[in-house]
Amino acid sequence: MPLSSKERYARFRAKLMADPAAREENLARRRERQRQRKQAGEGNHYHTVKELTTVAHAKKKEQWRLHQKKCREKKRQVEALMNLTPVSEDSFVDEHHDHPEPFQHFSPPGPSQHSTPPGPSQQCSTPHKPPKKTTSSSRTGQRTKKLREEIAQLKRDLVKEKRRADRCRKKANRLMITKRRKEIKNRSTKIFRKGPARRRSVVEFLTRDENSRLLPGKKDTVSKDRVKEQRRVLSKSLKELHKEYNAEVGEGCVVSYRQFVRLRPFYVTEPKANDRNTCACLDHENVSLLLEKLHQSGLVASKSTTEALGNIVCDMKSRECMHRLCTKCCYTEMEPLLPDESGQVSWSQWQREKVCTDGKTYSHFVKKTLTGTWADLVKSFNEKLDRLAKHQYTWIHQVEKCREVKNSLKHHEAVVHMDFSENYACKLNVEVQHFHWGGSRKQATVHTCMAYTEEGSQAYATISDSLRHDERAVWAHLKPVLDDIQRNPRITTVHFMSDGPLTQYRNRKNFYLMCTLPFIRGIKEMTWNFSEKAHGKGAPDGVGGSIKRIADAFVLQGGDIQHPEELFSFLEKSNSSVKFHWVSEADIARVDEAVPDVLPVVRGTLGIHQVTTNTPGKISCRELSCFCHRMGLSCECESPSVLNYNTEKAAPSATIPTQDDVVGKMVIVSYDKKPFVGQVLKVVGEEVEVSCMQQSGTKNCFVWPQIRDVLFYFQTDVIAVISEPEPSTSRSSRLSLEDWERFILV
Repeated sequence: MPLSSKERYARFRAKLMADPAAREENLARRRERQRQRKQAGEGNHYHTVKELTTVAHAKKKEQWRLHQKKCREKKRQVEALMNLTPVSEDSFVDEHHDHPEPFQHFSPPGPSQHSTPPGPSQQCSTPHKPPKKTTSSSRTGQRTKKLREEIAQLKRDLVKEKRRADRCRKKANRLMITKRRKEIKNRSTKIFRKGPARRRSVVEFLTRDENSRLLPGKKDTVSKDRVKEQRRVLSKSLKELHKEYNAEVGEGCVVSYRQFVRLRPFYVTEPKANDRNTCACLDHENVSLLLEKLHQSGLVASKSTTEALGNIVCDMKSRECMHRLCTKCCYTEMEPLLPDESGQVSWSQWQREKVCTDGKTYSHFVKKTLTGTWADLVKSFNEKLDRLAKHQYTWIHQVEKCREVKNSLKHHEAVVHMDFSENYACKLNVEVQHFHWGGSRKQATVHTCMAYTEEGSQAYATISDSLRHDERAVWAHLKPVLDDIQRNPRITTVHFMSDGPLTQYRNRKNFYLMCTLPFIRGIKEMTWNFSEKAHGKGAPDGVGGSIKRIADAFVLQGGDIQHPEELFSFLEKSNSSVKFHWVSEADIARVDEAVPDVLPVVRGTLGIHQVTTNTPGKISCRELSCFCHRMGLSCECESPSVLNYNTEKAAPSATIPTQDDVVGKMVIVSYDKKPFVGQVLKVVGEEVEVSCMQQSGTKNCFVWPQIRDVLFYFQTDVIAVISEPEPSTSRSSRLSLEDWERFILV
């Protein structure tokens, strides 16, 4: 009978395994064939682990795991069977048949001619049955049955042993965990405190004003584990913040991105679709629009404004670099590789437009679509990035120094952060149509404050039926707050913080009230710090949203708030931690009487970010909020300009004298509302003849033009007399730091 293919292959394999040399030769041939197939592109089902995709690799690992599990289970079953001692046939016979009985042969009963019929006694007796024969098949079946019973018993014993081993292992783990906890509890090292400290560090970093903004709305809340917090929205991506955090804490305390995301507090969230930023910064937004266009075209690698600024300056924490005064990086610009095509490209920008209506001129901001070449786009981007550098430095510098002051307050100091909240519209649970759509609804002015002292912080909210938001109303709202703070007689220095609207805080009338009213109350020193434009959000906005949410909840439950007095009465009786005070029209009128009709003019009010006073009637205006006078450090800001309010006459405007000795001096003049640097040639009556220099772009770089630019100006057009520009290159010159600040503030 011919052999089958399987039998032939089995013989061949047995022969091959018996000869090691032939086996190695066969394996080498197989490897060579497989290599040739791979090179020829055949055998695509042969893939290494590195060639597999992530999903295919995961599936393959799962197959390996199941295969190994089956192999281990089969191996355990084989080992369990091999450990049994089989019973031989001889021992089985010897054990059960030590004294076998002889076989007796019985002939079957049948009719016989010699037999006699049985009698009655024989018929009643039980017939004798012959014994059963014990054959080899019956003995094998009994032995197999016994072996199966023993195997089943062993399996049951094995299951019991496994359960007992699991209980012992769990008990050992509990004992080990308990021992480890005791060791950690008894060991007061820095490693034990590293986790909570790291969490606090990440939370503090993400809740900074430069990294996330507080939403002021009354519905902008989030709850977790019955804890409700006001939402904060990240101003940058988490990956960018993770890089900044690791760069700040250093190599010893770096965290992974996954750990950084895990430690993020629940109330600091990514911006959602309905979180429209209606208070975006104009400078940041214009640069972001240009960066996004360049990134979409593949000209820049990142859309991050911080990375773009880092590419053009040496150090983002250096004032000279960010003000573009550093000799090493002041001429550095981003020069992306422009595409070969010379066609037109379009981009979006926010611009101011002047609209004339009924003889009055208004400023409107419109998002426009501009067109030009790629070179025009890059030039506009570099100019706006230069202006953004100073704006970015001022904003970051302010929040850092204000945070330092809050964290290091002395026993005689207090910080008051204030802002006007949006007026609260009084409402009722059930309103008639004429009330809802008519003009009968009353509004309440809400002015919120956060006061910080060495002992802690306290929130305040002053309610008024007066809709005035000017500087005199501000001091009327501040009076009850200062009364509560000055219950501690040690408080003699107050630092005010606010945004910088000209109609509320940053104007000459407020400067006058600063250097008069606090000294009457016994305050010896005071500072007022104005935030950078479009970056004034803070804790007072959260206080305003909180109290409006409380009032709306009361109305939804059936209450009525029809007048500002009713709003104040309800809030005062509520269980809120905010302290409420009422401000009437008479309180604001008393402050009106303290302001004189004539006050000196303060030039460059928009550029003032800090005013300080420690003498009645005098204040010092600084450009940056640095707190250098308080911290005892050397001030890196400009020398302050002192305003004297002791005189009743207004301060004269900054014009040059008409004497002949001013001829030849450098001045800053204004022409068509733009500043120019020039040299006075002669003075003729009320006019001066000035030869102007030419500025290179928006940088601190001035050159004398080949064709002289000489023109007569009125003395009122002369801004200030400046020092001689110092040479920066063989042809160009630059202004001093003080003169450059005056130039850009015009």
